[in-house]
Amino acid sequence: MKIAGIIAEYNPFHTGHAYHIQKTCEKCGADHIICVMSGNFTQRGEPAVWDKWTRARSALLGGVSLVLELPFAYATQSAEGFAEGGISILDALNCVEYLSFGAENTDLDFMKRAAQLLCAESPEFRNILRQNLGRGLSFPSARAHALSHLLPEADAVVWRQPNNILAIEYLKAMHRQKSKLQPIPVERIGSGYSENALAPSYSSARAIRGAIKDGNDIYKNYLPDNASCSRSTPVFPESMFPFLMFQLRRMTVQEIGTIYGVCEGLEHRIFSAAKKAQNYNDLVFRIASKRYPHSRIQRILLHSLFGITKEQMRKLKLLPLYARVLGIRQDSIDLLSYLSAHAKIPIVTRAAEFPDSLLFDADLLATDIYSLFTKKIAPSKRDFTQKLIVI
Repeated sequence: MKIAGIIAEYNPFHTGHAYHIQKTCEKCGADHIICVMSGNFTQRGEPAVWDKWTRARSALLGGVSLVLELPFAYATQSAEGFAEGGISILDALNCVEYLSFGAENTDLDFMKRAAQLLCAESPEFRNILRQNLGRGLSFPSARAHALSHLLPEADAVVWRQPNNILAIEYLKAMHRQKSKLQPIPVERIGSGYSENALAPSYSSARAIRGAIKDGNDIYKNYLPDNASCSRSTPVFPESMFPFLMFQLRRMTVQEIGTIYGVCEGLEHRIFSAAKKAQNYNDLVFRIASKRYPHSRIQRILLHSLFGITKEQMRKLKLLPLYARVLGIRQDSIDLLSYLSAHAKIPIVTRAAEFPDSLLFDADLLATDIYSLFTKKIAPSKRDFTQKLIVI
């Protein structure tokens, strides 16, 4: 049985993702695709536009054989932590041969050189990085300029492209973990990751989310599973604002300083912004700077909402992983027994069967918090009542 893995958010699952799956199967001849997908919150520190079961169903209809949940503690980190969690799970399944990912640059040898350079962190690289940070650049920009200096075949723009950033992090994680996964880059086509406008062919997830928010039904043309998505209530970051302000305004500067991701006195900017902000975007804008981009601030705010400190995150990342199954195709049902026979980690199909784990508890809490953001507040403990998605 030949199995390929994909790590994704599918926020939402669109035609570009379906294209990626198709190309993955063509490139490696996989019998099955296993996707490790973010749960109800994403790497940008935002709630996913639709809940994890709706997005899992879309992925299954789009060609994925089985969907696993990437734990909250990894799904809401920067690209490095996101990649680390996904690679660790796929490796621990002990039967996945390939990792497929989208990238703007598909020269695998070149990307591997960049990944190895970042893993080695030579004195020269560290010195250039430190100089760039001293100029006030954000960490991603400072790193991109350091890479372009040491690998002059590509300029800094290449290393700032979102899919390339993730691709390098996947390769770094595979290098550090001595992974046996074979990387398969698939060229990203259509509009760029950060494009806000819908494109004629393949559009970015950001543009599609914007159309959903605006009530523009044209977004349905980009979703292979627009029927089930239309029945679900979309959620947007603004929904978090009252809950987030409640948390921030009851915290002292010192308490904010303990939150995961806060450093270099950033707690003072957050504390001050929480006194004045009128809405979610205003809050992020007041805190963000050239050194601290919006995505990093949004992750910090999300961890503030959950009260996750640096010490708690450190402990969470030391806990054993698991493979939480969100959904599976009926014609791939044999995968469950196959995984159980090979995997080095527990295969979880029912939340009630899983033993106590703080890492798993964070996933359960994420679902309960997410349920507060829907137009009609959903009951808690859905992880225990939702049946496995089988299509």
